[in-house]
Amino acid sequence: MRPVTTALRLLACLGLVKLVISGLLLVLSGTGASDIPTATAAFEQPAGTNQGLDIGDEPESKCSPQVLDILKARVRELDERKAELDKRAADLNLLKTDIEEKLNELKALQQRLEGPLKKAKSEQKARFQHLVGVYSSMDPARAAALLDKMTEDTVAHLFAAMKSKKVAKILALMDPNKAAKISSLLSNKGM
Repeated sequence: MRPVTTALRLLACLGLVKLVISGLLLVLSGTGASDIPTATAAFEQPAGTNQGLDIGDEPESKCSPQVLDILKARVRELDERKAELDKRAADLNLLKTDIEEKLNELKALQQRLEGPLKKAKSEQKARFQHLVGVYSSMDPARAAALLDKMTEDTVAHLFAAMKSKKVAKILALMDPNKAAKISSLLSNKGM
């Protein structure tokens, strides 16, 4: 009779282990610990097949206290881990929301700044075209005297926008060394 009692207690412990495992699976899959009794119904034996075991009423009396303590400690650890993961997920959601808000602010700022920037570029281009027109309509000797005082890069940029015949007349009247450097800049930059 003693081996039968031991076997029954072992079977009751196995039922408790199934209950704890199903609870652990629920915790790991993201459901709450309150769903454990519902989930364990799948592990319960059908009515009439209990064979004298009373697994659901007092599992502690059928299982050793050491096993129960180990299982309870493991469940506590999993609950703490789940709480920590939930906290991290909430923190990540807050960070994600904050980043999205900052990104939207940056996009709005970019749109606000693009208008004035385009306007400034347009005005700069208009001023440059005006300057090209001024030097193009000027007497070549007078233009050469003024352009001799400017940097080679600036003069090359102006010449790139002017008609070739006018550039040739002005270059012929400029300092030969400076004219050579400007010509070199025009040919190297493909202006």
